[in-house]
Amino acid sequence: MLYRRLGNTGVSIPAIGQGTWKFGEKKNSEKQEIEALRFGIENGLTLIDTAEEYGNGGAEKIVGQAIQDIRNNVFLVTKVSEKNCSYKGVLMAAEASLEHLKTSHIDLYLQHWPSQQYDVSETMEAMAELVNKGLVKYVGVSNFTTQLMLEAQHCLGSIPLVCNQVAYHLNDRRIENEVFPFCKENGITVMGYSPFGYAPHVFGMNGFPEVGTKERNVLDSIGVKYGKTAYQVALNWVLRQRGIVTIPKAVNKEHILDNLHALGWDLQKDDFDQIENNFPVDINGLR
Repeated sequence: MLYRRLGNTGVSIPAIGQGTWKFGEKKNSEKQEIEALRFGIENGLTLIDTAEEYGNGGAEKIVGQAIQDIRNNVFLVTKVSEKNCSYKGVLMAAEASLEHLKTSHIDLYLQHWPSQQYDVSETMEAMAELVNKGLVKYVGVSNFTTQLMLEAQHCLGSIPLVCNQVAYHLNDRRIENEVFPFCKENGITVMGYSPFGYAPHVFGMNGFPEVGTKERNVLDSIGVKYGKTAYQVALNWVLRQRGIVTIPKAVNKEHILDNLHALGWDLQKDDFDQIENNFPVDINGLR
């Protein structure tokens, strides 16, 4: 397993975690979702990412069931919804998440989206309170620009901002313009979600490149060199730089094994050149 440092904390977390978007939405899928999470944990994918918004708390409940007897083996991440970003709202949301997750603390608590209603200072004041109470170990944000990260860190004072969770995949590289360089310079881990993408002209129903597209053919041809799939090439590429971890969703054991096979090998320079030519960075990046 490949590990990365969480911000400047000295804590190591797996470079590949397990995302849980869409978990907990269907009763007949619960058993499979729990089994997938357990299998991933058994194979080193001990970083679990969820959110109170996923399945209206359903995903957190699935995670809680999956980790109840192995909590100490898991690095647990969840997120407070934008609508709950008032001081009181954050505290109440955290308590509800702790109950859903059946745990006494959250390892990393994130503000899910920048709030249009509540100031960053109010949200971060509540985050600091949760840290001081021992209910949260580390604080992060999600989908934040560089300016918002600066504001969040200022409001946290001596409590470090350790993570920004953002979309990052071959068809959306906007964070490379400013967000990722800022995070590297300031000791903030980038946690990339949707590593297989979601753009309709490139990516299909499952978030993977459509067979027959130019972009998919490029990834397929690179994969042949290593005995890997296009998906594993895409995931390996995401993890090419230190300071980045990723959280692909995997709903069964086969998906988890596929994700694991993205580790333990390195793309060569000519492969990177092909990818650069076919998946350029959008200069209108996140600021």
